[in-house]
Amino acid sequence: MEIKDIWYDTYETFLGEKREKGPSRSEKGELTLHFQNWFDAIRARDMSIQNGPVQTGHLASSLAHLGNISYRLGRQLEFDSVAERFIGEGESEANSLLTRDYRAPY
Repeated sequence: MEIKDIWYDTYETFLGEKREKGPSRSEKGELTLHFQNWFDAIRARDMSIQNGPVQTGHLASSLAHLGNISYRLGRQLEFDSVAERFIGEGESEANSLLTRDYRAPY
């Protein structure tokens, strides 16, 4: 079996030397529908139609990022969740890992 193309929710396969069409899937899956909902909300300028608020994704991914920063620096860190900054003496190194240098004008 040869796999021609794989995306998040769709795929096609071609079998044998004659490359006859094999199993495939073309319907939209959960991830595609999630992205479509997000684009629809942006285009409508109505965030109330989103399946889930962006803030939820921000908070969930932040936990992994904070853990990675602590691991990279090899120490326990204290984080102010309101200011979204590390607190304490000498935490400028940790705070510098919260973002990156963006190209102008971003």
